[in-house]
Amino acid sequence: MKPKFVLLTFFALGVLMIGITIYYAATIDRAQRDIDTVVAPDGRYKAVHMRVYGDKPEPFCVDTIAIYLALYPESFVSSKRAYEVYGAPCAAPDKRAALPKIEWTSNKSVRITYATAGDKPPRKRDKDASLFVDIAWVKAN
Repeated sequence: MKPKFVLLTFFALGVLMIGITIYYAATIDRAQRDIDTVVAPDGRYKAVHMRVYGDKPEPFCVDTIAIYLALYPESFVSSKRAYEVYGAPCAAPDKRAALPKIEWTSNKSVRITYATAGDKPPRKRDKDASLFVDIAWVKAN
C-alpha cells in the first residue's frame, strides 16, 4: 500500500467526522438548564437547585437539589452526585415556578417543599453529604 493513499484516506475520514460533528451540533436541541442558589444565614452552606428541561425528542423536566459548602462552585450540582439531596421529575406545570421551594430555617437546617408529577417517588436524603445539615421535607398538595 502506498503511504500517500493511506494519508489521504485518514484525512478524508477526519474531514467526514468533523462534518458529522458540526451537523449534529447544529441540528440537535440541547437541554436547557436553570440554576438557583439559596445560601444559609451564616453563609457557610448553600442549597443549589438545578432544573434541566427540553422539548425534543419529547418534553421532559427534572429537578435536582444539592447542598454543600458555599465556597464550592454551582456546577457541583451537576457534576458531583454525592452532594445531591433531592432528585425528581418537575412538579406539574402550574406549580413548576414555585416548587421546589428552599428555605433555610437555621444555619444547619433547611426546609424543602416539593411536589412531583407522576408516580415515581423522588430521591430524598435527610442529611447532606457532610452530615451537618438537617433537611425537613414538606410535600405540597
